[in-house]
Amino acid sequence: MTLVKTKIGRRSFIKSSALAGGGMMIGFSWLASCKMTPEEVNNLPKEWFDINGFLKIGDNGLVTIMSPNPEIGQNVKTAMPMIVADELDVDWKNVIVEQAPLNLDVFQRQLAGGSQSIRAGWEGLRMAGATARKMLRQAAAKAWEVPLEEVTTSNGMLYHEASNKSAGYGEMASAAVGVASPNDPPVKY
Repeated sequence: MTLVKTKIGRRSFIKSSALAGGGMMIGFSWLASCKMTPEEVNNLPKEWFDINGFLKIGDNGLVTIMSPNPEIGQNVKTAMPMIVADELDVDWKNVIVEQAPLNLDVFQRQLAGGSQSIRAGWEGLRMAGATARKMLRQAAAKAWEVPLEEVTTSNGMLYHEASNKSAGYGEMASAAVGVASPNDPPVKY
């Protein structure tokens, strides 16, 4: 066995590494993503309606979903709101995710760790979305004077086929706030 001695200094290593990497450097600014265009500012809701502890709906149909658990790399800020959005039947492009305030009366287990956020919150998140969807359907049924069973939802819209009526969630959100929370919201899964 032959032992080959090589000597490479710290500076040589850095120079070689920079050359091998092509000297590519990418710069970005954390604050660049915080800038809103004038169109985005104009599209913000004028009024928000708190449907339940997990979500509020703006008068223009924009939905804010509260994420009760903090993000520490497990993607709870994506996964938890997606569960609510799926049950609510709203398009993900019309959703804002916001960190929920500490409120143990509304949210269970507001902590991070143990990979338990989705497992522990799954049922509550589904019920929050399904409850809000039923409340919106009840508000539409009352406004249109039609049976609740005939009001359907799709991508943030309410429909009644027989009368050819439709409305966005934003249009019915103020009426849905006055509807009593149902005890038996129909969940999708």
